Amino acid sequence: MPTTLIIVPSVPAAPDGDRLFMDIKALDGLTAYARGWPGPVRCLFRRGDRGTIAFGTSIAPADYPFDLVLVGDDPAADMSNFADAAVVLAAGDNHQDLQLVDAVSAPVVFIIEYTLATRLQITRLSMGVGLRAAKSLVWTIKTELRRRRTFRRSSGLQCNGTPAHAAYRRLAPNSLLYFDTRVPDALQIDAAQLAAKTAAMVAGDPLRIAFSGRLEPMKGADHLVKVAKALRNRGVPFSLDIYGDGSLRAAIVAEIAASGLDGQVAVKGPVPFDTVLVPKMIGEVDLFLCCHRQADPSCTYLETLSCGVPIVGYDNAAFRGVVELGDVGIAVPVDDPAAAAAAIADLASDRPRLVRMAGTAAKVGAAHSFEKVFATRLAHLREIAGL
Repeated sequence: MPTTLIIVPSVPAAPDGDRLFMDIKALDGLTAYARGWPGPVRCLFRRGDRGTIAFGTSIAPADYPFDLVLVGDDPAADMSNFADAAVVLAAGDNHQDLQLVDAVSAPVVFIIEYTLATRLQITRLSMGVGLRAAKSLVWTIKTELRRRRTFRRSSGLQCNGTPAHAAYRRLAPNSLLYFDTRVPDALQIDAAQLAAKTAAMVAGDPLRIAFSGRLEPMKGADHLVKVAKALRNRGVPFSLDIYGDGSLRAAIVAEIAASGLDGQVAVKGPVPFDTVLVPKMIGEVDLFLCCHRQADPSCTYLETLSCGVPIVGYDNAAFRGVVELGDVGIAVPVDDPAAAAAAIADLASDRPRLVRMAGTAAKVGAAHSFEKVFATRLAHLREIAGL
């Protein structure tokens, strides 16, 4: 009986001499699959450009507990890679992987993150209006129809976030909801750290706010300073640290200076996740500001909660699903920085509520740690493979 798990990641890998340059998050996930799977694991990475891998590292493939194979755009071009497959896990968001459900004899499970509404929104945000945007929207809709037909012929879905689960779960015979995160059990905020955080909250010091992520319009990064200005106008004592990089970084820095917020708002740039960002979120942040316009299932949500940090964010469908897990945040209307500032001001003046939210955030984050999420996903794949 075949026992090999075949994974076709959504991100590429790039040759690096006799090594490979790979996305760090993908590497962590694949290692978790390999450690928990009762058989060999083979990963078919599309050959990509190193410059497109934002958070990468150079590795020796022999050092890892899975086989790495570089393929072209069509993962089914060499069917020998699938000959011993017990189950195939592919990216339902990648239209090139949809063909696998017909090409491979083994059960095919798709990971799906984006809904049609989110795809269309991203197109509008990135392309605006015009003939090129219209053609892209038509192609997106046609591909969505194909995606839905494919899911009906699949053996299962792993849906990242509630929007994808709500949109697609009924199409496949076995659908799983999960919330993506990179925070393992060992990095979750502990009782002593939570006590120190909440003590700082009730001390009445200026509220310590943070944002981390890509500084792009679809992430609402252009509204961060607008929220800060609205907080200053309300007389709320606060600081805002912005972690990340992107096309809006220079504009954000200029807006901070022009608004006279240099002493309160700082762009820190990208920092290592586990050694810098997580410790700072645990020890130095009271509240996370998330102006995401689109409903993509950002791992930022659960990772933030794992640090005992509540969220004030725009009311997109993905964040709405996170808030339903417990009293971990406040959703405000999308594209309304004044409403975000009002919600933050309410928490600044109601520290007991902020403390309660931090405690709930820590519990929800711990319940969805990296290990727990992957254990659930592995059990789902084993059920479908019959192992």
